[in-house]
Amino acid sequence: MELSVRLPDNIASGVDERYLKEALIATLYHNGKLSGKEAREALGMTRRAFEEMLPRYGFSILVDSEGNARIELGA
Repeated sequence: MELSVRLPDNIASGVDERYLKEALIATLYHNGKLSGKEAREALGMTRRAFEEMLPRYGFSILVDSEGNARIELGA
């Protein structure tokens, strides 16, 4: 899926594509829409890099659910 976002110039000047992608994926993970594994794959990150990235966007690595645990464990 390709997504495009239109931002006012005064906001867009300080935001790059990587930042937007990380912020979106982190938010989807935090809200339970993506598992940790899905989020890491979407960003091409290792578990450690993903866990280190989350606090930059105000999220904790401790967000988890039963569904996420099943995906992580491959069940």
